[in-house]
Amino acid sequence: MLRVRRGLCRLMSEQRFLCTACGLCCHGLLPLTIAEALSGAGRFPLAISITPVKVKTPGHAGVGEIAATIAVTRKKTMPILVTPVSFVPAHLPCPELDGDGLCSIHATKPLRCRTMPFYPYRDEAHQANMLTPRPGWLCETGEEAPVVYRDRRIVDRTDFDAERDALVDQAPALRRYADLLLKHAPAHHARVLKAAQSPVPGRVIVSFVSYLRYDNRLDLLDFAARQLPVLEVWAEKTAGDPKAAEHHRYYTEAMAELQRYRR
Repeated sequence: MLRVRRGLCRLMSEQRFLCTACGLCCHGLLPLTIAEALSGAGRFPLAISITPVKVKTPGHAGVGEIAATIAVTRKKTMPILVTPVSFVPAHLPCPELDGDGLCSIHATKPLRCRTMPFYPYRDEAHQANMLTPRPGWLCETGEEAPVVYRDRRIVDRTDFDAERDALVDQAPALRRYADLLLKHAPAHHARVLKAAQSPVPGRVIVSFVSYLRYDNRLDLLDFAARQLPVLEVWAEKTAGDPKAAEHHRYYTEAMAELQRYRR
């Protein structure tokens, strides 16, 4: 009986986590939903991220519900995550992080921020390592923090489920967009295919305007009026910064693309 009890104890696991509002996770690229990207065109420098996912990557069994696909060979396809993002260099803060390191839009912040540290692009049973703060982050994981993950299950799934549901709901639109993009833009197709065939799949960034062109219900003139000033700010902010060269190039190219839609 003692041996059985010890075995049960080993199977039981709990992890604790508490956000201390240090603001250190609020830097770099931020995944958004389509709706959040469109409503946030006046605050976030927007792009589309395309990331191939290795089929056998632990925790990604359910990725098919939210992913598009790319043909790697005649007989093999690979899932790709197609995600609107706030495209900010990793060393720079979110544009909505205020001088005190606090979120200035806390009441209406994106779903990705609400769900942290959990990550609904992965299965619930593979969330454990998301609860280990990165070096320098001030998250509380000791006995004073609440239990948030028990026996490979999230204790309070409210935000996790809300973000996952949003990802599933928008997946058909992003799949259609990805299919058209990869079919009619050979350069983008080649970049994504190269990333998919790499030993460690990389991320490909494409213009957010390419998504707007796919959906003719969206108002490009209105989007340009809100997004252009944001891109101008970020192009100026990253000018001459060697760590942000890729981002600066993207901002300037995206600005040039949007100029034709300026009222």
